[in-house]
Amino acid sequence: MTYILFLFLYHYKATEKFNVVLLIYLIAMLVAEVMFLYDFEKYINVLSFSQLIGQMCFFWLIRSILKINLKNYSTHNLLELIIGFLGISYIVGYLLYLIFPLIPDLTLFLPSVIVFFIMVIICIGIPFFNKHPDNIMLWGIGGGLIAEMACAFIYEYISDYKAYLVLAHLFGAFIKIIFTMYLIRIKNIKKTELEYN
Repeated sequence: MTYILFLFLYHYKATEKFNVVLLIYLIAMLVAEVMFLYDFEKYINVLSFSQLIGQMCFFWLIRSILKINLKNYSTHNLLELIIGFLGISYIVGYLLYLIFPLIPDLTLFLPSVIVFFIMVIICIGIPFFNKHPDNIMLWGIGGGLIAEMACAFIYEYISDYKAYLVLAHLFGAFIKIIFTMYLIRIKNIKKTELEYN
């Protein structure tokens, strides 16, 4: 909880704005991680609901970057985008294929997974359409999301090595740190994005 407060205060000091949505995002994602740590199967609906709240806050916080200008997209990157998307989809899809039969309640878990996929696609796709150098941080967030999810579910259902759980929490902290830094730079990204398109 301490690092969540530190990140929020760091954002506040850098932007001089009290961002309630960021605070909700940080708390919701922390609650999801803690519920996973205590008992994933018992708290799956609380965890999934908290995850959905965090994901909606994520989209709200980056809404100004979400517009895509296709005329700025260079088609020479199309092959890399397709290969990357197919590779990530295969890894995440296969892991979910192994895990879905073991999930006790899919009511909120399934929407949470769908929104997770959308988050990853957006994080990986935006830097292809908006070439501002700071948007590379979104690749870090997208990769961190995949790594966190993979390590957490490997620990829960495939292997009981504590290292997977530790890695999942480290990736979770990494995502929050990079995302907070990205939000501090987002105003500058919006001001100068035309110079990079």
